[in-house]
Amino acid sequence: MTKTSDVIDEFASYIDWLNTLSGLDESMWEKSIATDKWSIKAIVLHIAHWDNHLLNVIVPAVKTGEAMIFPEFDSFNARATQKAKRLSGENVFQLAKTSRSSLIETLQSLSQETLTSHTMANGVTHCPHHGVPYTLAYIVTEFIEHDRHHQQQVGSILGKTS
Repeated sequence: MTKTSDVIDEFASYIDWLNTLSGLDESMWEKSIATDKWSIKAIVLHIAHWDNHLLNVIVPAVKTGEAMIFPEFDSFNARATQKAKRLSGENVFQLAKTSRSSLIETLQSLSQETLTSHTMANGVTHCPHHGVPYTLAYIVTEFIEHDRHHQQQVGSILGKTS
């Protein structure tokens, strides 16, 4: 089993990747993965939106022994992509760095017990894909995979246009 500190360190490595986007011009922030798909800006804000949900909803619930509640994904994601249209790439970049940094700092402050205590996610005790009991640490590993998926998408955009 991976140590929770290693999980948090891996989750924090997203900031290093995010820093590779520093200095992108606005036209690059607007590039999409495909026609009618998200732009780099929308992808990055989407991740920040989830970071804020973890920071403001999930972590406080777990700290008080409550279950984790995740919103309906499509409408939640739509709010982030709509907001991205109103912000500059630099604004999104700064928001993303701030939200992930705050989340990492909060996760690092939690006890091992809080990170590994069994909880529920939307009324379910175990991940339906892996059969693993839900814990905050496990949810963070799921979000690491989520980050990687979107990092690959952005990499494909930058690879096509550079």
